[in-house]
Amino acid sequence: MASGAVQIPKMTEGYLGPQAKFDAYGLSLVSHSDPIIYMQDSQEEVEIILGIQPGTRITIKMISYERKQECNEYCLIRALGPNYLFLIRPPVPGFYKFQIYALPRDEAGPNMLGVYNYLIYCPGSFGNNPFPKQYPPWKDGCYLYEPLSLPRGIRDPSVRFKVLIPRARDVQVKVGEEWNPLQQSEPGVFEGNVDFSQGYPSGAKAKINVKFAGNNYNTLLEYSL
Repeated sequence: MASGAVQIPKMTEGYLGPQAKFDAYGLSLVSHSDPIIYMQDSQEEVEIILGIQPGTRITIKMISYERKQECNEYCLIRALGPNYLFLIRPPVPGFYKFQIYALPRDEAGPNMLGVYNYLIYCPGSFGNNPFPKQYPPWKDGCYLYEPLSLPRGIRDPSVRFKVLIPRARDVQVKVGEEWNPLQQSEPGVFEGNVDFSQGYPSGAKAKINVKFAGNNYNTLLEYSL
């Protein structure tokens, strides 16, 4: 759809684009320099790439403009090198406010500050396909190669998992009460196949659990089955 045919909602002056701390935090736009993004009719996803300084903490808020509801589960946050990547998969057609928050390593928290705001228009409808739930430790330099999501009622006997988790000592995929170890193939990268063929009840979870130090595991990602 041509951008000229779309009526842009009115935003508060100064809302779109870089906010006060964007330059001070040393951030940069790697992909989309225009704060208004028009997706194509056939486009299911869009990925925004942000350059950051080492140690910067990042989080986001994604809001359906028409429904006035947060829908953060439709954004996958990944980190690769000096960049953070935000893969966005809108669940229904319409406008979405996408807000990026950041805080440098040397500034006290806990609240991050808004650094850049986008308005995304999605004309297409591709169904309800959320990403896994991402817990705070995931947003510290991790990258999910696969699977980006798991279909409800999955019974696949061999699902490939591959993740980059710096400083991880052990990574396991817990499905129900079963633990499935992933093997380290290169520094920080863990991968392996997991059997889902037995089937799991609605509402069951598949969790990527990680041991960094000591004997405890932290859940970084959680898929709903």
